[in-house]
Amino acid sequence: MAVKKLAIRELVEFILRSGSINEGKSSNHTPQEGARIHRKLQKEAGPDYQKEVWLKKVLEIAETTVQIEGRADGIYRKEDQVFIDEIKTSETPFEELEPGIINLYFYQAMVYAYIYSEQEELTEISTRLTYFQTTEEKITREIRVFTFVELTDFFNDLIERYENWLVFQIQWRKTRNDSLKSLTFPFDSYRAGQRELAAAVYKTIHAQQKLFVEAPTGTGKTMSTLFPTFKAMGEELGERIFYLTAKTITRQVAEETVTKLTKKGARIKSVTITAKDKICFLTERNCTPEHCPFAKGYYDRVNDGLWDMLNNEDQYTRPVIEKYAQKHELCPFELSLDVSRFCDLVIGDYNYLFDPTVYLRRFFEEEDKTNLVLVDEAHNLVNRSKEMYSASISRETIARIQKDLDKTFRKLIKAFKKVDNEFELILQSLDGKAYHHQQMAPDSLINSLFKLQEQIKEWLAEYPDHPVQQKMLPIYFEILRFTRMSEYYDDHYQTTVEHKRYDLIVKEFCIDPSWFLEQTMEKVGSSILFSASFSPLDYYQEVLGGGEESLSYRLPNPFPAKNRLVMVDASIQTTYQKRTQSIPKIVSSIEALVRSKTGNYLVFFPSFQYLDQVAAYFHEVYPEITIQIQGTKLSEVEREAFLASFDERPEKTMIGFCVLGGIFSEGIDLVGDRLIGTIVVGVGLPQINHEQELIKEYYDEKQNRGFSYAYQLPGMNKVIQAAGRVIRTMSDRGIILLLDQRYTNPHYQNLLPINWSDRKVVYNSEDINKTANDFWQNNR
Repeated sequence: MAVKKLAIRELVEFILRSGSINEGKSSNHTPQEGARIHRKLQKEAGPDYQKEVWLKKVLEIAETTVQIEGRADGIYRKEDQVFIDEIKTSETPFEELEPGIINLYFYQAMVYAYIYSEQEELTEISTRLTYFQTTEEKITREIRVFTFVELTDFFNDLIERYENWLVFQIQWRKTRNDSLKSLTFPFDSYRAGQRELAAAVYKTIHAQQKLFVEAPTGTGKTMSTLFPTFKAMGEELGERIFYLTAKTITRQVAEETVTKLTKKGARIKSVTITAKDKICFLTERNCTPEHCPFAKGYYDRVNDGLWDMLNNEDQYTRPVIEKYAQKHELCPFELSLDVSRFCDLVIGDYNYLFDPTVYLRRFFEEEDKTNLVLVDEAHNLVNRSKEMYSASISRETIARIQKDLDKTFRKLIKAFKKVDNEFELILQSLDGKAYHHQQMAPDSLINSLFKLQEQIKEWLAEYPDHPVQQKMLPIYFEILRFTRMSEYYDDHYQTTVEHKRYDLIVKEFCIDPSWFLEQTMEKVGSSILFSASFSPLDYYQEVLGGGEESLSYRLPNPFPAKNRLVMVDASIQTTYQKRTQSIPKIVSSIEALVRSKTGNYLVFFPSFQYLDQVAAYFHEVYPEITIQIQGTKLSEVEREAFLASFDERPEKTMIGFCVLGGIFSEGIDLVGDRLIGTIVVGVGLPQINHEQELIKEYYDEKQNRGFSYAYQLPGMNKVIQAAGRVIRTMSDRGIILLLDQRYTNPHYQNLLPINWSDRKVVYNSEDINKTANDFWQNNR
């Protein structure tokens, strides 16, 4: 077996951590900011100060070779005494740190001290904690002296306490790999294209490359990607899989796939990470020991809870996590993160890898080629990644909180006023305009926000029970996100300023996050990005950071062409200027299609306003036909009720009116007769706005494809996703009707799926009804 490497910090924090979760007192520095402060202090220490000293010790633990390793921040000599320096930075004043935190810092230094003392044959060594408090830029130092005998006892005790966990991991890894080597495909046969996709995934992992896959709905993408990835894991080509999605429903599909594999003998530990706000046991989340019993003393109880879970469960879905969190009185979100260290598969949102503010640092801060990444419905990552690397700040939000602050908080109020003054200067520079954009970052505002951020951090820690706390926290996190994004600001960004009636909003807008995505994916062994609508593949490879060496693969549509009819009504114009006059024709076309066969249909519109106008007219003209209308903000219960109305054996026609790009246009399965027709109104172009125009200008300068990248391609992806709802299985039969003359334009025709090349062009409702009747006659 290969040498198991274990970071000193990880070992110490896992075995020796104690105390409570306290969001108000935890450091929120980015790695870049912490590294900058480290470099500054190391440079000031003088020429005799050795910085970033690599230390390691190889041990045999439970018949396994383990290399314990890490970098000591500094080593120096003073008056014949050797010092190991451990540097820590935070906004919390040193005197307010819990004793358990200070001890944890020293424990890390003590491991370095033990290894160094053994190497240099020292009988005594000093450890120094250098604590940099960022708000006041105050340095506090504390020294503890140890004999080599004391350090040896400490280290041996640490390893002894770790051994049980290591033995568990070794035994589980062998059990897992043995089961995966003998694992066979869990179905009697492959669907069309499944075997080819599985082979492509396995080969990509073996070569440690990136693969972009377009696999039509019905291919069985989740199984076709997870199965070969687990097989690769069994061959020791990876140690942990991350299955990342944009929606809860696709996470559930991944869980169901794991269940199918385990029934075939796979031994897999998997965890689904649910967002902190969703899984929190409190009515209103407040992650401080004063307000949350699940945060108080969390680290004193968590290892007992983990041991219980690991020895009694393998699939840590939300109900399982909640069960053990309640049993051991632990924060369920933190418990899901802690158990993920022992899991073979982590299922969660895109942001746990790609978002620079919330990514899982324990896995992705350093390069680790044993991590394998699967990105489901990856077309969604285009807009999501722009959001992840963008941030905005509101003057009105910042100003509102000042009214609730006691005048005695002079330093804090002064910091707020300085930020407001920066907003005022930006407002004056607008010279009456409502909107402005520029290439340069708003440096002066950012500097003021950094200072305000540190003042708020100090205030939050000092006044945990102040009534303004709950209002201050969201503002603090808004500021924190803005300042963090400023560290990524480069020529992929624009600063936008929008002046509304009572507000001024400044945004760091990331137009092109592809470089950041590429850097992130370079840290893992292999990335597989897949979607049912990933055309053209070279576009997605470019905007999602595929780089020049990424691979692409497209599977043909597996469904029989005779089961599906695609029609284009070329008589309808849905451009913004023609929308009102197009309504009667749209209503006539919808009715002509649904008249051909009783059943369930979905109609998709580019906006809620257009949807409401057409739905109202349709109901007025055809009141006998049942319609359902998607609301602007549906709860989970309302969403389920909407879908439940699509009966498997409908006795009368029902039409669902939905918005393109909404919750019903992708990720839902209405198989068989639950849906027999999908109608798409328009070509899905995003509404013209300032940000889309910035995207257009950016890609016009880059390659003269601005309109395509900003409007056409995102629009057609939404169209294809919505149309894909109608055929979900090999036995489904249905009709896709596209209502817009632009589908006869070569610029749009080239973006339609290849298997739609047999589409019929019609010019009136009579043609629609006749063509649909002929289709159903042939598909009895």
